[in-house]
Order: sequence, then structure tokens, then C-alpha cells
Amino acid sequence: MQNSIIRNVTVNYAKLYKAETNQFGNTQFDIQLEFNRDRIDELKEFGKIRELPNGNFAMNISLNEKNREGKLNTVRVVDAAKEPMSAPIGNGSTANLIVFTYASPRAYNGKKTILKAVQITNLIEYTPENTVDFDLVESTNTTTESATDF
Repeated sequence: MQNSIIRNVTVNYAKLYKAETNQFGNTQFDIQLEFNRDRIDELKEFGKIRELPNGNFAMNISLNEKNREGKLNTVRVVDAAKEPMSAPIGNGSTANLIVFTYASPRAYNGKKTILKAVQITNLIEYTPENTVDFDLVESTNTTTESATDF
């Protein structure tokens, strides 16, 4: 069992303030780490790495909503000055993470890594879209046909 610091990684899809239920039915805090090929050997001990369409690599590190005793877990989130923060974290932000790794025969590589704390060193604030709409598409069709109902 050991605590480690993962430094200077790009983070995406940060779900750190409120645990969310994923597609497998697990309610957890989660963050994706994105990094280049040069960091694979350094980071492979923390979990399963996959290649992204942009040529970079990624892994997710999570923390279950509740511990074994049923108590709620939290992820400590701080800014570069180690002050607590609650600003929405957008994709492409840069961070350092504290993770806890322990032996687990059911986990990838026989080790389980859980998220303990995140320090955002370069925040790209997440701003959700308020509405969902189609993109503007210019038509090249100049015919004017009328539609009929079925």
C-alpha cells in the first residue's frame, strides 16, 4: 500500500465534486488522465492505458462513492496555491493527483489505484452548453419541392 503523486497530466471528464453513476452501474468519482507516449512506462503501474483517437494515451482513476463501511468518500480538490476549489473543471486542464495503490488480485496488473486528491495547476473552466441545437448547414440544393403528409 502506498500513496503516490502523479504530476503534470492533462485531465478530462472530471467528476470530482459529486459521484456519478457510470454505464456499469458504479457510483463513483472519476477523472481521465491524458498523456503522450513518453509517459506510458511511468504511469502503467496505476492502471490500464488505452490509446485515444488523437494519438495520445489515457487512463481513468476513480474512487467509489462509499467506502467498505458505507461512509461517503470525497475527493480533495485544490488549486495551485493548495486552496480548496469548486470551479467546474474543463477538459484540457492540467493537474497533479494523489493516488493510493494497493494489491488487489481482481484489479488490472494485480494493483488497484484509487483517487485521493487533485491539484489543478492550470484550470480550463468547464462551461456547459445551455441548449442543444443543430449546427447551421448551408444547403446546396436549390430545388423547391413540397412535402406531402403520409
